[in-house]
Amino acid sequence: MNNEIKIVFTDLDGTLLDHSTYSHSEAEKALKSLREKGVHLVLCSSKSRDEILIYRDKLSNNEPFILENGGAIYIPEKYGLECEFDRTDNGFLVVEIGSEYQILKNSFEEIRRKTGISAKSIAEFTVDEIVELTGLSVEEALLAQKKEYSLPFIIDGGEEDVKKFRDVINSSDFNYTEGARFAYLMGENDKGKAVNILVDIFRKNYPDAEILTVGLGDSLNDLPMLEAVDKKFLVRKELGNYEERIKVDDLTYADGIGPAGWNKAIIGLFGK
Repeated sequence: MNNEIKIVFTDLDGTLLDHSTYSHSEAEKALKSLREKGVHLVLCSSKSRDEILIYRDKLSNNEPFILENGGAIYIPEKYGLECEFDRTDNGFLVVEIGSEYQILKNSFEEIRRKTGISAKSIAEFTVDEIVELTGLSVEEALLAQKKEYSLPFIIDGGEEDVKKFRDVINSSDFNYTEGARFAYLMGENDKGKAVNILVDIFRKNYPDAEILTVGLGDSLNDLPMLEAVDKKFLVRKELGNYEERIKVDDLTYADGIGPAGWNKAIIGLFGK
C-alpha cells in the first residue's frame, strides 16, 4: 500500500443515493474515479446491516462499513485489518459501539409515557406504512425494520413536541439525531465516533502512512462524521437547500442535490 491512504466516508440516503429513487447513477463518474485511484469508500449510514449489504453489492464495494449512525463497524475478515472486535458475523469482524435494540425500545416507550407525546417507532409501523413513507420496496422495508443499534421514530406533533422529546433523550444516557425521514434514538454512538475508531484502526495497521479522510453528508446525523474528517462536504437536500443546522469549520457546500453534488465534490477533489 502507498504511503498515503485516502478514505471517503459517505452517507447513503439523500447523499450518494437519490432521496426518492435511491439511485446512485448521477455519481457513477466519481465512483469510477475512486475505484481507479484506489481510494477507500466507506459507507456510513443510518441503514441496517442487511440494507447496507445490498448497496455494497450494487456499488461493487468491498470495504468496511458503518451502520445505524455509528452503532457498529463491520470489517471484512479478508480485508486484513487487525483490530479488537466484539464478535464475528458472516465473514465480518464487528466492532460494537451502540446500545442493544431492546434497551432502546424500552427507553423509547418510557420516554413516550413520561412526556405524553405522540411518537411512533419503526417497530410499530406496518410494512405498508414504511413503503409509503420511504418509497422502498416491500423487501427493503422489511430490512429497514431489522435494526440492532438504533430506533428510528417519527413524532406526530410540532416543533415544541420535537424539542421536548429530544431534550428528554439528550438528558439521559442516549443520543438523539435526525436523518432524511426519521429521528433516531441511539446509545452513546454517532457517525463521528465510529469514523474515529475506524481511522484509528487504519493508523495502527499502517503506522507509516499518511491518512486523508473525506466525508459527505446531507442531514443532521452526518454532522459528527463531518466534524471527524479532514475534508467535509455537504450536499443539497431534495428541495435544493442545505441542512442549516450543520455548522462546522472548513465545510464545503457541494453544488448539487444528493448524488449530483456528491459527484461534483469527489471529481473536484480527486479528478476524473
